[in-house]
Amino acid sequence: MKEEVTEFFSFSEEDLDDFSYDRYKFGGLRFFLELVIFLTVKLGVDNPKSCISFFRMCRKFLEGIERLKAYDGYKYSAAGTINFLLFMRLCRFKKRENGLKFIEKHKEWATALGFYNGVPHESDVTKFINKIGADLDIYFVQLLRFIRENVSIEGIKAFHIIGFLRHNNRFGVRIRTGTGTKFTRYSQGKKRASTHWAGMTLILDALYGLGIINMIENISAKKKIRGYPMLQISLTLIVKMITGLEDLHELENEVEEDPLLAMFCTIESEGTPSISTLSRDVERYSVTGLKESYKLILQWLKELKLIDGSVVAIDSSKIYAEGEVQEGTAEVYDYLKKEKKRGYKIFAIYDPICGILIDFTLFPINKGDSPNLIPLLERAMDILGKSTIKKVYFDRGFYDGEHFDWLNKNHIQFVCRGKQNTKVADQVSEIPADEYVEEKLASPKEYQPKTERGKRAKEKRDALKEPVKIAERMVDVSNCEERLRAIAVKEKGKKNIEIWLTNIPASDCSAKGIIDEYRNRWCVEVFFKEEKSYWYLNKLPSRKINAVKCTIYFNFLVYNLISIFKKTLSEKYQNVGIKVLRREVLRKNAIMHFNEGGFELEFNAKKAKAGYHEQIASINSFVEKMREKMDILNVASLSK
Repeated sequence: MKEEVTEFFSFSEEDLDDFSYDRYKFGGLRFFLELVIFLTVKLGVDNPKSCISFFRMCRKFLEGIERLKAYDGYKYSAAGTINFLLFMRLCRFKKRENGLKFIEKHKEWATALGFYNGVPHESDVTKFINKIGADLDIYFVQLLRFIRENVSIEGIKAFHIIGFLRHNNRFGVRIRTGTGTKFTRYSQGKKRASTHWAGMTLILDALYGLGIINMIENISAKKKIRGYPMLQISLTLIVKMITGLEDLHELENEVEEDPLLAMFCTIESEGTPSISTLSRDVERYSVTGLKESYKLILQWLKELKLIDGSVVAIDSSKIYAEGEVQEGTAEVYDYLKKEKKRGYKIFAIYDPICGILIDFTLFPINKGDSPNLIPLLERAMDILGKSTIKKVYFDRGFYDGEHFDWLNKNHIQFVCRGKQNTKVADQVSEIPADEYVEEKLASPKEYQPKTERGKRAKEKRDALKEPVKIAERMVDVSNCEERLRAIAVKEKGKKNIEIWLTNIPASDCSAKGIIDEYRNRWCVEVFFKEEKSYWYLNKLPSRKINAVKCTIYFNFLVYNLISIFKKTLSEKYQNVGIKVLRREVLRKNAIMHFNEGGFELEFNAKKAKAGYHEQIASINSFVEKMREKMDILNVASLSK
């Protein structure tokens, strides 16, 4: 049976058999072409083709179809009109009249599309669509097949402004425009300025090059007659989270003093959003729209092989709210602080291999853990594909025989902590003492030294570790049809027997291996700790639940972006936390020298300059390796 959502970027013959121009989502094709443009510009590939020549190629193909000529109008060819309909979708024109106005102002685009005798009126396009009828889909299928066979990374070189973008420059490429440079404006009279965040320019590749901002730009929001565009609000929130500024007051002060951050947060207007604007406009976002964009970004990153998703960990964490009027909260007793607290409980499903947050749900703080395991897995499979998840780790809060049964039936392996005073604990207590064997367990995310000195030090630490006693037995579990494998661990000085439950066969993994594997779940604990400590997840921006959810979506979106960004850096920084990344990579003092092509950075310290260029070289190497993965740039992975 065909998976529905994981085929979002799929472009199969089955899709073409049921093709409809009105229903087809061209997003995958658009993102593919944008990525191609980014990579070729980034690598300086010497190829004369460009965005506009892509449409010239499509026009020539359509003009070669003899049967299509039967639908030619008096002044406008059928080939040009179909090419225009493709152009309109790829350029995000919501109305045909907007696309026609654009090519009216840019005659070179009119010619490229196939309008040699002027630009048609909207009524001419409507008459053509009515005339061609159902054959429109037939010729579009032929065109898409042609694109699949002929478009490759070598086929598109130059970056042209309007071809696939709303705003002037989307990939951090320094190009000269009438209003400014890069993706922002700045005062043309300014010649030089200082910045504390020179390393932020390194993130441009991840934000703009991978097409993430393109998807954020399409997030639906409530209309506003005046004010900042929503993409500008999005970028400002993203800057706040990357830089680690605790609240909007800090953001406003930092942006006012730092021109580079101001450039990040500026698109169409000369200024940047104020505190009151950000607080108010975050409520304009649609949670459904943000969820969809978040989902598409993950699917796109999975297509680029930057997300694995076969192994996941599930956990929950509490977020306390100040005051008693916070919308959607509940009250619980905090046994550590010995007082009642209000707030939320957030449930998350996390990829510990790639360090990516896949999805989350937000409930009042008194929500129980157990009912949320299966819904989280189903949401993750909806995003990544039903057959993607192979293994899941979770703690005893999600312990339930019905969950184990569901995982078995869906062929998902799991490792879970067992509970005391249960049927399983009674069976484990009957294991004879002579069946226990001594083992030394690894620590969560144990560091593996690379130098000889480090290896010798680790050997000494390992020698001091206390061994534990391990045994295993197949046990019956309430509400679970199949017997499960229980692993018992006795530690020196502890009365209770620690229990792990799993459906992984002993032939595939030893008892010690199961316990070591389960320590991967610790990554989601580290995720929550970092989010609360350095991403200020617990600093709620509003009393309204919609604003809280939207902010969390942006928070996790930026977290994932940074996880991908770290993969492009040198090995030293690929596994560091955000605190170290901000201190040693992003927050760098430099002088910005403005010129007609943008600006250049001048570092005061040689070490800072060397480190900056080292990361640029690492990013370029990463991009080049991506380019070698031709399968990710194959149009066989286009959108349905």
